[in-house]
Amino acid sequence: MKKQFAHKKTENPVSGWVKKALFGGAALGMVMSLGMQSAVAGNGYAYAHAYGKDGFATITPFNRVAKLPVVRDAYGQIDHKATYAKVQAAALALANFVALNNDSAVLGTSVIKGVDWVLGGTSKTCRSNPGTAACTAAEISQAIIEIPSPFPIDPNDPTFLATGTVTAANTKKASVLDFCNEHYAKQALGVSPIVSDKKVVNGYSHTPALPCEVSIWNDDDHIYVDMLDPNAIFSLFFTDVLFSAEMSDPAFAEAITDLPPQVKSEIRAVVLHAMTEFDKKTKVVDKQMGPKYKSMDEVVEVVANSPYQSPYKHVGYTKADGTAFTAAESMAVTQAIINTMSINGTASAGVHPTIVDGVPLDSILSAGSSWRSARATPLTLPGNNHVIEACSPKYAKLAMGTGLHHVTALPCEVTVQIIDQDGNGTPETLAVSYLDPHFMLSALFADITEEEKIAFAAVPGAIMDDLQKIVAAALATNSGIALNPGVQISYNMLP
Repeated sequence: MKKQFAHKKTENPVSGWVKKALFGGAALGMVMSLGMQSAVAGNGYAYAHAYGKDGFATITPFNRVAKLPVVRDAYGQIDHKATYAKVQAAALALANFVALNNDSAVLGTSVIKGVDWVLGGTSKTCRSNPGTAACTAAEISQAIIEIPSPFPIDPNDPTFLATGTVTAANTKKASVLDFCNEHYAKQALGVSPIVSDKKVVNGYSHTPALPCEVSIWNDDDHIYVDMLDPNAIFSLFFTDVLFSAEMSDPAFAEAITDLPPQVKSEIRAVVLHAMTEFDKKTKVVDKQMGPKYKSMDEVVEVVANSPYQSPYKHVGYTKADGTAFTAAESMAVTQAIINTMSINGTASAGVHPTIVDGVPLDSILSAGSSWRSARATPLTLPGNNHVIEACSPKYAKLAMGTGLHHVTALPCEVTVQIIDQDGNGTPETLAVSYLDPHFMLSALFADITEEEKIAFAAVPGAIMDDLQKIVAAALATNSGIALNPGVQISYNMLP
C-alpha cells in the first residue's frame, strides 16, 4: 500500500502585505513609487512557521523536506560508507522518478496543477516525453550534480586518521538535482503572462535564480532532503516584480504571489512520494533552514546593501558590425563559455589554456580555483535562456564547510540570452548575467558565524572576478564573433 501524504499548500509570506497595500483601493505601485518600504513591509498573515515583524511570516532560503535513516551495523553504529552509498542511491531514485514519471498521473491533478516536472540536465527527448522510456539511465545519473565538501565520507579512513587529509576517493559530496517545470518557468521568466497580457517585468533577468534545486546529503544522524524554498527565493530574487506597476492589478498580485507556494507544494509532493517509495522509513519534515527574514524591510535591506543593489549583474554586448544576434549564435556563445570554463568529469576539467593578452587564462584566475562547468551543455529554460552552472571545488568546499544545508545555493550560475534593448524588434544585445556572489553570501549564508564571515570576506570578489575573466576570454577568443566592449545593464530591484 502506498503511503499517502496531505499536500497542503501554504500561502506566500509576501501576499499578506500585498493584499494590505491593495485594500481599499490603494495601489501598490503608487506605494512603491513613493519609496514607502515601511508601508508594506512586514504585514503578513497566518503561516505554518514563525512570525516576524508585524506578523510577517518568517522566511528562510532553505526548506527541509524529508529525512531518512542512516545505515547502521549490528552494534547500532553508523556505517559511513554504506550510508554515503545510500545517499547516492536515494538521489538516483529521486532523479529516476522525476525523469521517468508523469507526475500528475502518479500524484493526481489536484496536486500537480502545472505541467510535468522534468529533470534538468537530461536531453530534450527525455524532458519532452514524461512517463515514457525516452530517458536513458546514463543521462539520468549524469544529471545529478555532486558538490564536494571538506568532510570525509569515512572518518575512519586510514589516510584521514593518519594525516587528516581527505582524499578524492573519501570526499563527501552532496547530490543536487535541478527540478524544471516549463509552465512555471515561462511565467517566472516573462515568457507567458501571469494574468491577461501582464507578464513578469524584466523576465530574462531572473534566469540565474532558476531552476529549483533539491539536495540529498548526510551526517551521522540522518540523510536529509532539502530544497531551495520558492517562497523565499521569490521574495529575495524577484523584488522588482513585487515593486512593479503590475502589482497594482489585484488579479496579477494574487496570481504571482500564489505561484511560489504552488511550486513548493508540488516539489515537496514529488520528493516525498519518491523518497517513501525508496525507503518506507522516510520521515516527512517541514523545517526552515538558513538565515531568517522576519520582515520585508530585511529583504529590501539585503538587496540594497549588495554591490549592484541586485542579486544579479547583467552585462550587454553588441556586435562590432551592428547586426542582430540569432538564437543559434546565442547557444554557440553559451557553449563557448562552457568549453572555455572546462567541463567536469573530463580529463581537462579545471584546466584553462585559452590565451588572454599573451598568457594562459589559468594564470590570471584565483589560485587553486579549478573552475569547470557542472554540465557539458547548458540548461536551456523557456525563452532560450541558457544557464551555465559553474563549479570550483575550492570554493565549493569553503561554502560547504559552513554547513551542507547551504548546498542548494551552489553552483554559481551564469546565464546567456539575446534581448532587444533598443526596441526595434530585433535582438541586438547579448546579455550575460551573473548570480552575484556578494549577494549570495549576504542573503543565503547570513547564518554563518562572524569568524566565517571574516574569513569569507574576499571570496565573493574572487569568484566574480574569475567568472568574468572566463566569460571575457570566451567572448574575445573562442566565440567567433567580434563584439563591442560589454556595458552593464541595470534593473531597479528596490522600491
